[in-house]
Amino acid sequence: MLHEPQEYKPIISAEAPEELKEKIGKLGVIETSVHTPPYTMHKFWARRPWRVFRELITRFTKPGDIILDPFAGGGVTLVEGLIARRRVIAVDLNPLAVKIMKHEVKPLNMGLYKGALKRLAEVIEPVASEIYAVRCPHCGGKAMAIWTEYDSTSNKPIRIYYECPICGSKGIKKPEPGDLPEPQSMPQFRRVQIPIGDKTSDLLKRGIRFFDQLYTKRNLYMVLRLKEEIERLGDPFDEDVKSFLLFTLSSTLKWASKMSHLRGSIIEGWAIHAYWIYPKYLEINVWKQFLNRAEAVLKGKSYTNRYIGYYAKEARDFSDLLTEATYMVIQADARKLPLPSESVDAVITDPPYGDNVNYAELSDYFLWLFGESAPKNEEIVINRTRGFSIHHYQQGLEEVFRECYRVLKPGGALISTFNSKDASVVGAFVYSVRKAGFKFAGVSPQPYLRAYETTFHAMQVDSMPLITYSSSTRVRDTVIVQGVLLLS
Repeated sequence: MLHEPQEYKPIISAEAPEELKEKIGKLGVIETSVHTPPYTMHKFWARRPWRVFRELITRFTKPGDIILDPFAGGGVTLVEGLIARRRVIAVDLNPLAVKIMKHEVKPLNMGLYKGALKRLAEVIEPVASEIYAVRCPHCGGKAMAIWTEYDSTSNKPIRIYYECPICGSKGIKKPEPGDLPEPQSMPQFRRVQIPIGDKTSDLLKRGIRFFDQLYTKRNLYMVLRLKEEIERLGDPFDEDVKSFLLFTLSSTLKWASKMSHLRGSIIEGWAIHAYWIYPKYLEINVWKQFLNRAEAVLKGKSYTNRYIGYYAKEARDFSDLLTEATYMVIQADARKLPLPSESVDAVITDPPYGDNVNYAELSDYFLWLFGESAPKNEEIVINRTRGFSIHHYQQGLEEVFRECYRVLKPGGALISTFNSKDASVVGAFVYSVRKAGFKFAGVSPQPYLRAYETTFHAMQVDSMPLITYSSSTRVRDTVIVQGVLLLS
């Protein structure tokens, strides 16, 4: 639903093309809602509201248009673009973002996936029932710990939430001798050092130098066993199913480490834009959480199978987009786009906001297990540890927007959300857009995102505006919605 209170009137340049003026003027306030199922399959930071991007895509492009997102991140432009039957090029430097986006839009054989879960359960369920075993205080039988709260100073358990399959009781109990036996061995794995950075400094000061140290021994064992058993699956489970299971395991990691905690009565996984172990942390049953995440994946794929389905045809290169393919997901530095000049109809994006999220440092937590890491030196953020200043940030944005200008067709639009309370960061963003050759066309202020106001991140950012720029020589327009910028 759209409405347009007086205080959110758009600002439109007199020099903007008439058609664009009309579109910006009619944009109004875009009502937001919580993430749809595809975006809850795996954590990614600062995902933009899907309804905002759906509205921008449908208002400023038409079916069959090619849309570029050079900062594709959590995949909102990709997913909403395919749902709206556009062709989409999603570019991101970060391998985690690329992995998430590919699984968001790729069709999944749900029956095979469920069959693989049953096969895994035959092996993993008995293991989980042993290493998460606790004595039931009601019947004395073997119950299972769902989560255990620890004191971070002593690393000793304080209390256990259990469920008993024998008598059906569940609740909180105190730890007692014999509860939670530790695994006697550990599957082989390669230790990966935590890199020095703005967001990792607290861990390093506490002597946590490797990612595996973020887990209890029990949870690390379960994570490694799950990975081992998934990779061991054979017929009839193909590589696509195994890939989705490893994606499910990656999603589970949010709740697998010592960064999990209780927020009142809410079980919270890793929730902030930094590495932090709380004074009282949780050891959450990895197998139970894996099954929860599998349900989230099934819901997400049911949604995209229904609304995108086999319209999602991945391109090997740009020429495929001109025939039957409908999307490309490219891991690359957007300062050097592997695209021909004047080849895309619109750019719709949401760039990084200074030092708000250091994506590469945070992504490594999800990547280390799979032998990957996110590139740091090419990232366009402010990071004092790496010597990335506001100048580095502004220059990086300018280079990306110059590439966007190059690949946009004459008359195409650049539309970007932007959301920061830091005046220097906002200034760097606007300056970079102008330096890249775009002219201002308009801005459509938006209110606080009501559906996100209770989140930690939402409390740190302002509402979203829409700004538009147009090029004097090639008529390219830009719109920004308070957090969104459109250029032409």
